[in-house]
Amino acid sequence: MSTTTLGNSSLSVDFGDNCSVVAALHPGVTSAAGNTEDNVDDTPHDCSEAVVIIFQDNYGSTCELHVEISHIYTTEGDFNVSVMAFAARSVETIVVKNWTVTSVRSAVEDVSLSVDSVIAVHRNVTVRASVSPPDLRFLKYYWTLSRFDFMKDEVKSLIILSSVTDVPELRLILTDAGDYLINVTVENEIGASNDDVIITAVVPISAPLLSCSDGKHVSVNATFDCTATVEEGSAVQFLWDIGDGTSTQITTGNSSSTAAVTYPAVGLYNITVTAWNRLGSESVWKTVNIVENVFRLSVLAVEQVLVGNPVSVTACCMLGSNLTLRFDFGSGSHQLVLDPESRAITASHVYRLAGVYTVTVTAENNVSMAAARVTVNVLENVVDVDLKPISALVAGRHSVFMATFNGNFISVFV
Repeated sequence: MSTTTLGNSSLSVDFGDNCSVVAALHPGVTSAAGNTEDNVDDTPHDCSEAVVIIFQDNYGSTCELHVEISHIYTTEGDFNVSVMAFAARSVETIVVKNWTVTSVRSAVEDVSLSVDSVIAVHRNVTVRASVSPPDLRFLKYYWTLSRFDFMKDEVKSLIILSSVTDVPELRLILTDAGDYLINVTVENEIGASNDDVIITAVVPISAPLLSCSDGKHVSVNATFDCTATVEEGSAVQFLWDIGDGTSTQITTGNSSSTAAVTYPAVGLYNITVTAWNRLGSESVWKTVNIVENVFRLSVLAVEQVLVGNPVSVTACCMLGSNLTLRFDFGSGSHQLVLDPESRAITASHVYRLAGVYTVTVTAENNVSMAAARVTVNVLENVVDVDLKPISALVAGRHSVFMATFNGNFISVFV
Protein backbone atom coordinates (compact mmCIF):
# COMPACT_ATOMS: atom_id res chain seq x y z
CA MET A 1 0.00 0.00 0.00
CA SER A 2 1.53 3.25 -1.11
CA THR A 3 1.55 6.48 0.88
CA THR A 4 -0.80 8.14 -1.57
CA THR A 5 -3.57 5.62 -0.84
CA LEU A 6 -3.31 6.07 2.92
CA GLY A 7 -4.41 9.62 2.74
CA ASN A 8 -8.08 8.62 3.02
CA SER A 9 -7.52 5.57 5.28
CA SER A 10 -8.69 5.20 8.90
CA LEU A 11 -8.80 2.78 11.80
CA SER A 12 -11.92 2.26 13.96
CA VAL A 13 -11.80 0.52 17.37
CA ASP A 14 -14.87 -0.42 19.43
CA PHE A 15 -13.85 -1.24 23.00
CA GLY A 16 -17.12 -3.02 23.84
CA ASP A 17 -18.17 -0.63 26.65
CA ASN A 18 -20.09 1.87 24.48
CA CYS A 19 -16.87 3.63 23.65
CA SER A 20 -15.12 3.69 20.23
CA VAL A 21 -12.26 5.55 18.59
CA VAL A 22 -11.68 6.45 14.91
CA ALA A 23 -8.14 7.39 13.94
CA ALA A 24 -7.07 8.73 10.55
CA LEU A 25 -3.91 7.09 9.21
CA HIS A 26 -1.38 9.73 8.17
CA PRO A 27 2.06 8.24 7.99
CA GLY A 28 3.54 11.37 6.48
CA VAL A 29 6.80 11.50 4.49
CA THR A 30 9.45 9.11 5.60
CA SER A 31 12.64 10.57 6.82
CA ALA A 32 16.12 9.37 7.41
CA ALA A 33 15.45 9.24 11.13
CA GLY A 34 12.46 7.01 10.49
CA ASN A 35 10.96 7.69 14.02
CA THR A 36 8.08 10.12 14.47
CA GLU A 37 4.77 9.87 16.37
CA ASP A 38 1.40 11.37 15.51
CA ASN A 39 -1.23 11.80 18.32
CA VAL A 40 -4.75 11.73 17.00
CA ASP A 41 -7.69 12.88 19.17
CA ASP A 42 -10.73 11.70 17.23
CA THR A 43 -12.79 10.00 19.99
CA PRO A 44 -16.56 9.91 19.57
CA HIS A 45 -19.00 8.70 22.25
CA ASP A 46 -17.30 10.74 25.01
CA CYS A 47 -14.18 8.55 25.07
CA SER A 48 -11.92 11.52 25.61
CA GLU A 49 -9.39 9.48 27.58
CA ALA A 50 -8.44 7.37 24.55
CA VAL A 51 -5.01 8.12 23.07
CA VAL A 52 -3.92 7.05 19.57
CA ILE A 53 -0.22 6.81 18.73
CA ILE A 54 0.99 6.01 15.20
CA PHE A 55 4.56 4.82 14.79
CA GLN A 56 6.03 5.31 11.26
CA ASP A 57 9.26 3.40 11.65
CA ASN A 58 10.55 2.28 8.25
CA TYR A 59 7.21 2.94 6.61
CA GLY A 60 8.94 3.95 3.41
CA SER A 61 10.53 0.54 3.01
CA THR A 62 7.86 -1.73 4.55
CA CYS A 63 4.60 0.19 3.96
CA GLU A 64 3.51 -0.94 7.46
CA LEU A 65 2.19 1.24 10.25
CA HIS A 66 2.23 0.35 13.95
CA VAL A 67 -0.76 1.87 15.77
CA GLU A 68 -1.28 1.87 19.56
CA ILE A 69 -4.60 2.96 21.05
CA SER A 70 -4.97 3.21 24.86
CA HIS A 71 -8.27 3.11 26.71
CA ILE A 72 -9.29 3.10 30.40
CA TYR A 73 -12.11 0.80 31.46
CA THR A 74 -14.10 2.09 34.42
CA THR A 75 -15.89 -1.17 35.27
CA GLU A 76 -15.02 -4.86 35.47
CA GLY A 77 -16.17 -7.24 32.77
CA ASP A 78 -15.34 -9.31 29.70
CA PHE A 79 -15.42 -7.00 26.67
CA ASN A 80 -15.46 -7.75 22.90
CA VAL A 81 -12.95 -5.42 21.26
CA SER A 82 -13.43 -5.07 17.47
CA VAL A 83 -11.12 -3.35 14.98
CA MET A 84 -11.91 -2.20 11.41
CA ALA A 85 -9.34 -0.72 9.03
CA PHE A 86 -10.54 1.28 6.00
CA ALA A 87 -8.02 1.61 3.12
CA ALA A 88 -9.24 3.89 0.32
CA ARG A 89 -7.85 3.26 -3.19
CA SER A 90 -8.68 5.12 -6.37
CA VAL A 91 -11.41 2.72 -7.46
CA GLU A 92 -12.29 0.75 -4.33
CA THR A 93 -12.30 0.75 -0.52
CA ILE A 94 -10.79 -2.18 1.35
CA VAL A 95 -12.19 -3.01 4.83
CA VAL A 96 -10.32 -5.33 7.17
CA LYS A 97 -11.96 -6.54 10.43
CA ASN A 98 -10.75 -8.36 13.55
CA TRP A 99 -11.88 -8.81 17.17
CA THR A 100 -10.76 -10.20 20.52
CA VAL A 101 -12.08 -10.54 24.09
CA THR A 102 -10.34 -8.76 26.93
CA SER A 103 -11.03 -9.34 30.63
CA VAL A 104 -10.89 -6.35 32.94
CA ARG A 105 -10.51 -6.95 36.70
CA SER A 106 -9.87 -4.80 39.77
CA ALA A 107 -7.39 -5.85 42.44
CA VAL A 108 -8.76 -7.20 45.74
CA GLU A 109 -7.46 -4.78 48.34
CA ASP A 110 -8.98 -6.14 51.55
CA VAL A 111 -11.59 -8.52 52.98
CA SER A 112 -13.18 -8.70 56.42
CA LEU A 113 -15.48 -11.29 58.00
CA SER A 114 -18.59 -10.51 60.02
CA VAL A 115 -20.34 -13.03 62.29
CA ASP A 116 -21.48 -13.16 65.91
CA SER A 117 -18.61 -14.10 68.22
CA VAL A 118 -20.88 -16.45 70.21
CA ILE A 119 -23.46 -18.63 68.47
CA ALA A 120 -25.85 -21.42 69.46
CA VAL A 121 -25.32 -25.02 68.40
CA HIS A 122 -27.85 -26.64 66.04
CA ARG A 123 -28.89 -23.26 64.60
CA ASN A 124 -28.23 -21.64 61.21
CA VAL A 125 -25.27 -19.27 61.14
CA THR A 126 -24.33 -17.01 58.22
CA VAL A 127 -20.77 -15.73 57.84
CA ARG A 128 -20.41 -12.74 55.51
CA ALA A 129 -17.31 -11.41 53.76
CA SER A 130 -17.00 -7.72 52.90
CA VAL A 131 -14.56 -6.94 50.09
CA SER A 132 -12.79 -3.69 49.27
CA PRO A 133 -13.37 -2.16 46.76
CA PRO A 134 -17.03 -3.05 47.32
CA ASP A 135 -18.09 -3.31 43.64
CA LEU A 136 -15.89 -6.28 42.65
CA ARG A 137 -17.82 -8.93 40.73
CA PHE A 138 -15.64 -11.73 39.42
CA LEU A 139 -14.50 -13.29 42.70
CA LYS A 140 -14.09 -16.74 44.20
CA TYR A 141 -14.42 -17.31 47.95
CA TYR A 142 -12.39 -20.17 49.46
CA TRP A 143 -13.66 -21.05 52.96
CA THR A 144 -12.25 -23.29 55.68
CA LEU A 145 -13.73 -24.12 59.09
CA SER A 146 -11.43 -25.52 61.76
CA ARG A 147 -12.03 -26.77 65.29
CA PHE A 148 -9.87 -24.74 67.65
CA ASP A 149 -8.52 -26.21 70.90
CA PHE A 150 -6.71 -23.82 73.21
CA MET A 151 -4.08 -25.69 75.19
CA LYS A 152 -1.52 -24.63 77.77
CA ASP A 153 1.53 -24.52 75.54
CA GLU A 154 0.11 -24.62 72.04
CA VAL A 155 -2.99 -24.13 69.93
CA LYS A 156 -4.24 -27.01 67.80
CA SER A 157 -6.73 -26.80 64.95
CA LEU A 158 -8.43 -29.41 62.77
CA ILE A 159 -10.10 -28.53 59.46
CA ILE A 160 -13.63 -29.93 59.43
CA LEU A 161 -15.08 -28.06 56.41
CA SER A 162 -13.74 -26.67 53.13
CA SER A 163 -15.93 -24.91 50.57
CA VAL A 164 -15.75 -22.63 47.51
CA THR A 165 -18.52 -20.13 46.74
CA ASP A 166 -19.26 -17.41 44.19
CA VAL A 167 -21.11 -15.35 46.79
CA PRO A 168 -19.66 -13.67 49.89
CA GLU A 169 -21.53 -15.91 52.36
CA LEU A 170 -21.01 -19.20 54.14
CA ARG A 171 -23.89 -20.88 55.97
CA LEU A 172 -23.15 -23.24 58.85
CA ILE A 173 -24.82 -25.40 61.48
CA LEU A 174 -22.45 -26.38 64.30
CA THR A 175 -23.40 -29.43 66.35
CA ASP A 176 -20.70 -29.35 69.02
CA ALA A 177 -19.87 -26.66 71.56
CA GLY A 178 -16.37 -25.21 71.38
CA ASP A 179 -14.13 -22.71 69.61
CA TYR A 180 -13.90 -22.58 65.82
CA LEU A 181 -11.64 -20.74 63.34
CA ILE A 182 -13.23 -19.50 60.09
CA ASN A 183 -10.92 -18.42 57.27
CA VAL A 184 -11.75 -17.00 53.84
CA THR A 185 -9.47 -16.24 50.88
CA VAL A 186 -10.96 -14.05 48.15
CA GLU A 187 -9.35 -14.29 44.69
CA ASN A 188 -9.68 -13.08 41.12
CA GLU A 189 -7.26 -13.24 38.18
CA ILE A 190 -4.98 -10.47 39.47
CA GLY A 191 -4.98 -10.67 43.25
CA ALA A 192 -6.16 -12.17 46.54
CA SER A 193 -6.81 -11.26 50.15
CA ASN A 194 -7.80 -13.24 53.26
CA ASP A 195 -9.21 -12.86 56.75
CA ASP A 196 -10.12 -15.13 59.65
CA VAL A 197 -12.22 -14.97 62.81
CA ILE A 198 -12.69 -17.14 65.91
CA ILE A 199 -16.22 -17.95 67.08
CA THR A 200 -17.53 -19.91 70.06
CA ALA A 201 -20.42 -22.36 69.78
CA VAL A 202 -22.44 -22.63 72.99
CA VAL A 203 -25.33 -24.84 74.11
CA PRO A 204 -28.25 -22.53 75.02
CA ILE A 205 -29.45 -22.58 78.61
CA SER A 206 -32.71 -24.38 79.31
CA ALA A 207 -35.22 -22.98 81.80
CA PRO A 208 -33.81 -23.53 85.33
CA LEU A 209 -35.65 -25.37 88.09
CA LEU A 210 -35.54 -24.14 91.71
CA SER A 211 -36.34 -26.15 94.84
CA CYS A 212 -35.94 -25.11 98.49
CA SER A 213 -35.81 -27.75 101.27
CA ASP A 214 -38.59 -29.79 99.70
CA GLY A 215 -41.30 -27.29 100.68
CA LYS A 216 -40.78 -27.55 104.44
CA HIS A 217 -41.96 -24.92 106.91
CA VAL A 218 -38.85 -22.99 107.83
CA SER A 219 -38.46 -21.00 111.03
CA VAL A 220 -36.51 -17.85 111.74
CA ASN A 221 -32.70 -18.31 111.77
CA ALA A 222 -32.97 -21.81 110.32
CA THR A 223 -30.52 -22.51 107.49
CA PHE A 224 -32.05 -24.35 104.54
CA ASP A 225 -30.80 -25.31 101.08
CA CYS A 226 -32.08 -24.01 97.74
CA THR A 227 -30.90 -25.80 94.60
CA ALA A 228 -31.13 -24.52 91.02
CA THR A 229 -30.58 -26.91 88.12
CA VAL A 230 -30.55 -26.66 84.31
CA GLU A 231 -30.90 -29.61 81.95
CA GLU A 232 -28.98 -28.00 79.08
CA GLY A 233 -26.32 -25.34 78.70
CA SER A 234 -22.56 -25.13 78.42
CA ALA A 235 -20.29 -23.14 80.78
CA VAL A 236 -23.28 -22.20 82.94
CA GLN A 237 -22.88 -19.85 85.90
CA PHE A 238 -25.44 -18.92 88.56
CA LEU A 239 -26.33 -15.64 90.28
CA TRP A 240 -28.42 -15.69 93.49
CA ASP A 241 -30.65 -12.94 94.88
CA ILE A 242 -32.05 -13.86 98.33
CA GLY A 243 -33.32 -10.41 99.32
CA ASP A 244 -32.97 -9.68 103.05
CA GLY A 245 -31.55 -13.08 103.86
CA THR A 246 -27.97 -14.23 104.20
CA SER A 247 -26.17 -17.04 102.40
CA THR A 248 -23.43 -18.83 104.30
CA GLN A 249 -22.31 -21.00 101.40
CA ILE A 250 -22.92 -21.36 97.66
CA THR A 251 -21.77 -24.50 95.87
CA THR A 252 -21.88 -24.51 92.05
CA GLY A 253 -21.29 -27.37 89.62
CA ASN A 254 -21.60 -27.73 85.83
CA SER A 255 -25.40 -27.70 85.76
CA SER A 256 -26.52 -26.88 89.32
CA SER A 257 -25.95 -24.51 92.21
CA THR A 258 -26.94 -24.81 95.88
CA ALA A 259 -27.21 -21.92 98.32
CA ALA A 260 -27.53 -22.28 102.10
CA VAL A 261 -29.98 -19.52 103.11
CA THR A 262 -31.03 -18.02 106.45
CA TYR A 263 -33.67 -15.36 107.20
CA PRO A 264 -33.65 -13.41 110.50
CA ALA A 265 -37.34 -12.48 110.64
CA VAL A 266 -40.80 -13.87 109.95
CA GLY A 267 -42.24 -13.12 106.51
CA LEU A 268 -42.54 -14.03 102.82
CA TYR A 269 -39.30 -13.78 100.85
CA ASN A 270 -38.56 -14.14 97.14
CA ILE A 271 -35.50 -16.12 96.14
CA THR A 272 -34.34 -15.55 92.55
CA VAL A 273 -31.56 -17.34 90.72
CA THR A 274 -30.28 -16.52 87.23
CA ALA A 275 -28.46 -19.10 85.13
CA TRP A 276 -26.31 -17.55 82.39
CA ASN A 277 -23.55 -18.19 79.90
CA ARG A 278 -22.06 -16.22 77.01
CA LEU A 279 -25.14 -16.81 74.88
CA GLY A 280 -27.86 -15.62 77.24
CA SER A 281 -29.57 -16.05 80.60
CA GLU A 282 -32.66 -17.63 82.18
CA SER A 283 -34.16 -16.81 85.59
CA VAL A 284 -36.50 -18.51 88.05
CA TRP A 285 -37.88 -17.43 91.42
CA LYS A 286 -39.61 -18.95 94.42
CA THR A 287 -41.37 -17.55 97.49
CA VAL A 288 -40.50 -19.00 100.91
CA ASN A 289 -42.53 -18.51 104.08
CA ILE A 290 -40.42 -17.94 107.20
CA VAL A 291 -42.42 -18.70 110.37
CA GLU A 292 -41.96 -18.64 114.12
CA ASN A 293 -40.13 -21.41 115.95
CA VAL A 294 -42.41 -24.30 114.98
CA PHE A 295 -40.92 -26.75 117.54
CA ARG A 296 -40.47 -24.24 120.38
CA LEU A 297 -36.78 -25.06 120.19
CA SER A 298 -34.56 -23.71 122.97
CA VAL A 299 -30.81 -24.08 123.43
CA LEU A 300 -28.69 -23.80 126.57
CA ALA A 301 -24.90 -23.95 126.91
CA VAL A 302 -22.70 -24.37 129.97
CA GLU A 303 -21.02 -21.32 131.39
CA GLN A 304 -17.44 -20.38 130.60
CA VAL A 305 -15.18 -23.34 129.94
CA LEU A 306 -11.46 -23.75 129.56
CA VAL A 307 -9.59 -24.72 126.41
CA GLY A 308 -9.39 -28.49 126.14
CA ASN A 309 -12.50 -29.13 128.22
CA PRO A 310 -15.80 -30.27 126.71
CA VAL A 311 -18.45 -27.67 125.92
CA SER A 312 -21.93 -29.09 126.51
CA VAL A 313 -24.96 -27.70 124.63
CA THR A 314 -28.46 -28.90 125.46
CA ALA A 315 -31.42 -28.50 123.06
CA CYS A 316 -35.08 -28.90 123.98
CA CYS A 317 -38.05 -29.17 121.58
CA MET A 318 -41.47 -28.92 123.19
CA LEU A 319 -43.37 -29.71 119.96
CA GLY A 320 -42.88 -31.92 116.94
CA SER A 321 -42.23 -35.60 116.29
CA ASN A 322 -39.56 -37.66 114.55
CA LEU A 323 -37.05 -34.85 115.07
CA THR A 324 -33.41 -34.92 114.16
CA LEU A 325 -31.15 -32.28 115.72
CA ARG A 326 -27.89 -31.09 114.26
CA PHE A 327 -25.38 -29.29 116.48
CA ASP A 328 -22.95 -27.14 114.48
CA PHE A 329 -20.01 -26.03 116.64
CA GLY A 330 -18.17 -24.32 113.79
CA SER A 331 -15.17 -26.65 113.97
CA GLY A 332 -17.29 -29.80 114.09
CA SER A 333 -20.87 -31.02 114.12
CA HIS A 334 -23.05 -33.76 115.61
CA GLN A 335 -26.38 -35.12 114.36
CA LEU A 336 -28.62 -36.77 116.96
CA VAL A 337 -32.19 -38.10 117.16
CA LEU A 338 -34.39 -36.47 119.80
CA ASP A 339 -35.80 -38.67 122.55
CA PRO A 340 -39.62 -38.24 122.23
CA GLU A 341 -40.07 -38.69 125.99
CA SER A 342 -37.41 -36.42 127.46
CA ARG A 343 -37.76 -33.89 124.61
CA ALA A 344 -34.14 -32.84 125.27
CA ILE A 345 -30.72 -33.88 124.03
CA THR A 346 -27.13 -32.80 124.75
CA ALA A 347 -24.05 -32.69 122.52
CA SER A 348 -20.46 -31.90 123.52
CA HIS A 349 -17.46 -30.48 121.69
CA VAL A 350 -13.86 -29.60 122.59
CA TYR A 351 -12.34 -26.32 121.38
CA ARG A 352 -8.55 -26.14 121.09
CA LEU A 353 -8.30 -22.33 121.03
CA ALA A 354 -9.72 -19.70 123.31
CA GLY A 355 -12.45 -17.42 121.96
CA VAL A 356 -16.15 -16.72 121.66
CA TYR A 357 -17.98 -19.29 119.51
CA THR A 358 -21.55 -19.49 118.16
CA VAL A 359 -23.21 -22.88 118.20
CA THR A 360 -26.19 -23.42 115.85
CA VAL A 361 -28.75 -26.12 116.57
CA THR A 362 -31.16 -27.15 113.80
CA ALA A 363 -34.23 -29.29 114.45
CA GLU A 364 -35.89 -30.89 111.43
CA ASN A 365 -38.46 -33.46 110.43
CA ASN A 366 -40.32 -34.22 107.19
CA VAL A 367 -42.48 -31.10 107.27
CA SER A 368 -40.69 -28.37 109.24
CA MET A 369 -37.35 -26.92 110.21
CA ALA A 370 -36.28 -24.69 113.12
CA ALA A 371 -32.99 -23.31 114.36
CA ALA A 372 -31.56 -21.56 117.39
CA ARG A 373 -28.14 -20.24 118.37
CA VAL A 374 -26.18 -19.91 121.56
CA THR A 375 -22.79 -18.32 122.36
CA VAL A 376 -20.08 -20.06 124.36
CA ASN A 377 -16.97 -18.44 125.85
CA VAL A 378 -13.84 -20.57 125.88
CA LEU A 379 -11.09 -19.29 128.16
CA GLU A 380 -7.36 -19.85 128.16
CA ASN A 381 -6.37 -22.57 130.61
CA VAL A 382 -4.25 -20.78 133.24
CA VAL A 383 -2.08 -23.07 135.43
CA ASP A 384 0.97 -22.67 137.66
CA VAL A 385 0.65 -18.95 138.28
CA ASP A 386 3.77 -17.52 139.91
CA LEU A 387 3.58 -14.06 141.47
CA LYS A 388 6.79 -12.24 142.47
CA PRO A 389 7.44 -8.63 143.54
CA ILE A 390 9.85 -6.72 141.33
CA SER A 391 10.16 -3.65 143.57
CA ALA A 392 10.65 -3.03 147.26
CA LEU A 393 7.49 -3.22 149.32
CA VAL A 394 6.98 0.15 151.03
CA ALA A 395 4.01 0.90 153.23
CA GLY A 396 1.66 3.51 151.76
CA ARG A 397 3.13 3.21 148.26
CA HIS A 398 2.23 1.15 145.16
CA SER A 399 4.15 -2.06 144.62
CA VAL A 400 4.87 -3.89 141.35
CA PHE A 401 4.50 -7.65 141.00
CA MET A 402 5.15 -9.97 138.00
CA ALA A 403 2.71 -12.80 137.38
CA THR A 404 3.92 -15.69 135.24
CA PHE A 405 1.61 -18.37 133.76
CA ASN A 406 1.96 -20.81 130.86
CA GLY A 407 5.27 -19.22 130.02
CA ASN A 408 3.72 -15.75 129.70
CA PHE A 409 4.05 -12.87 132.12
CA ILE A 410 2.26 -9.62 132.98
CA SER A 411 3.04 -6.77 135.34
CA VAL A 412 0.57 -6.04 138.13
CA PHE A 413 0.46 -2.71 140.04
CA VAL A 414 -0.94 -2.87 143.55
